[in-house]
Amino acid sequence: MNERSPAEDCQAHLKLLQRRRDVQAVLVMPDHLKIPPFQAEPLYLLVITQAAGNGSVKQYRLSDRMVVERHISAWELEKSAVHGLGEQMAAWMERAELVWAKDDHTKQLIQRLRRLSDSLQKRMLCREYSRMLRHFQETKDFLQLGMPLDAYLALIKTLHAWARWIAFAEGEQPAPELWTQVKRLDPAVCKLYEELVVNDEALDKRMELLLLPIEFFLSSKLRESVRFLLEIMGSKQGAWTLAELLEHPLIANSGMELEILLEKLVQRSLVLEVPCGSKDGVGSEIGYLSLK
Repeated sequence: MNERSPAEDCQAHLKLLQRRRDVQAVLVMPDHLKIPPFQAEPLYLLVITQAAGNGSVKQYRLSDRMVVERHISAWELEKSAVHGLGEQMAAWMERAELVWAKDDHTKQLIQRLRRLSDSLQKRMLCREYSRMLRHFQETKDFLQLGMPLDAYLALIKTLHAWARWIAFAEGEQPAPELWTQVKRLDPAVCKLYEELVVNDEALDKRMELLLLPIEFFLSSKLRESVRFLLEIMGSKQGAWTLAELLEHPLIANSGMELEILLEKLVQRSLVLEVPCGSKDGVGSEIGYLSLK
C-alpha cells in the first residue's frame, strides 16, 4: 500500500476537523505570513470551536511535519469583536486563510474581526493614549529623580503606545512587527524611535530630544483620543465617580489608565471635578462631569 504524502495527511486531518460537531471553522496560516517567534517549519492551524473557555494549543506531527493547532471558542471571538483582539490573534485573523466554516454566521464573525469598527477604534485610541500619558509621566518623573535607565524604559513604553495609537488611527490592528508597520504609516515617529535607540549621543540627550514632540502629540491629539470616554460620560445626567467608570462594561478590564486620563481632562477643562457626596462620613467623594 502506498504511503500518503504530507499534503494528503494534512488534507485528511482537515477533513476530520470538519466532521467534528464542535468545530465551527478552520483557518490555516500560509507559510510566508507566519507570526514570530518562528519554529521549525510547522503548520499552523486555528480551530474555532463551540467549547467554552480561553482555548488550548496542541502540537503533533503529520508525516514528520510539526502541526501547531490553536483552539479558541466562538464565544471568545464574539467578545473580541466588542472588546478587541490581542496582537497575536489579530494577526491570525488578518493573515490566516479560512479553509472551512460551518455556517454564514461564523464567516461573518471572522470578517468582522478582520475589520476595525469605528466604536472599537475609538476605544483603542483612548486606551493607547492613556497608556502613553502614563508612561510619559513616568519618564519625566524618573528623569527628575536622576534615574536615566528607568526613564529610558518608560520612554520605550511611551513610544510603543504611540506606535499602537498610530496603527489604530489608520484603521489597522497593531502588527507583531510593529515598527515596520509604523515606518510605513508614520515615518517621522519611526525616526524618533530610531534616534532614541541607535543614536550615538549620550542617553540623557537622546531622551531629551523626544520630550517636546511627545508633549506636542499629547496636547494636539487629546480631543481625538478621548471621544470614547467623553461619550460614555455624556450618556447619563450628573457626575461619575472613578469607581463607576471603572465598572462600566466597556472600560472594565480594558487596560485603560483612567486616573491619569481624568486628571488630564480636568486640566484641559474637558471634564469638571465636583464633590459627589460623602464617603463613609469622611470628606466627599470626587465626581467627574463631562463638559462636552
